[in-house]
Amino acid sequence: MDETQLLLSRVEDLIRNRGYEEPQFLGFLNEHEAAICSAYLNNRHIDFTLYGGYKNATRVYLAVDECPFDDFPITALLISSHGTNKLGHRDFLGSVMGMGIKRECVGDIVLINDKDAVIFVRTEIADYLKNQLQKVRNDSVKVSDYSGNTDALCSKTEQLRLIVTSMRVDNIVSSCINTSRNTASELISSDSVFVNHLQIHKPSQLLSSGDVLSIRGYGKYVIGDVVGKTKRDRTVINVLHYI
Repeated sequence: MDETQLLLSRVEDLIRNRGYEEPQFLGFLNEHEAAICSAYLNNRHIDFTLYGGYKNATRVYLAVDECPFDDFPITALLISSHGTNKLGHRDFLGSVMGMGIKRECVGDIVLINDKDAVIFVRTEIADYLKNQLQKVRNDSVKVSDYSGNTDALCSKTEQLRLIVTSMRVDNIVSSCINTSRNTASELISSDSVFVNHLQIHKPSQLLSSGDVLSIRGYGKYVIGDVVGKTKRDRTVINVLHYI
C-alpha cells in the first residue's frame, strides 16, 4: 500500500466512525495530503472541515462533516527566546523535532519577530513542550499558551516586486527566496514546493496570476499580476508573501 492509499484508508476510517459522539480527526496534514483528502471527499460528496488553528493555515487537521473550530484538538503555544540569536522557522522546528516529536504532531510555525514564534501543536503534547522545551539554537526559551488572536497571524504579509527571466516555477522560487535556480530545482525535486496545494516535480512548470506557491521552510506566496518588462526583456511581477 503506497502513501496515498494509506492516507485514504485513514480517511475511510473517519467516514466509518463519524457517527460517534466525539469528533474524529486526522492530522496534521501537509498541503499535498490535504489536497488529496479534499478531492477524495468532494468526489464522495461528503462534507468536511479543514482547520489548522488559524485562518489560511498551511498544515491542517481534517474532520469529516462540519466541525466547529473550537472542537479541533489544536493548541497554540508562544515560544519566547531570551538569547541573542536571530531565530527562524527551521530553528524552532528543529528544536521541537529534536525532542522526538513527530512532524505530524506539529502544525504551522508563525514567526512573530526574530526571537519569538507561535507554534500550533496537537493538544496532547502541549504540556510536554511547555515543560520540556528549554532551548532553541542554544538560546534559552520560555513556552506558554498563546493568548493573542490567532486569526490575526494570517494578516502578516509583504508585497514583493520580483524580476524573473520567465514564469517557470524554478525561476519564481529562486526569486522569492533569493537563491540560485539550482537550489530552487533541488527544493522542487525534494518535494518541498507546492502549487495550489499540490506537490510539483517539474521545474519547467509555468505559473500564472492567482497561483498559490508554497515552499517548505519559507512560507506561502500568491502570484500577482505581471506589471511590465525590463530593458533586458525580463518579466516584472507582483507577489504577496505570507510571512
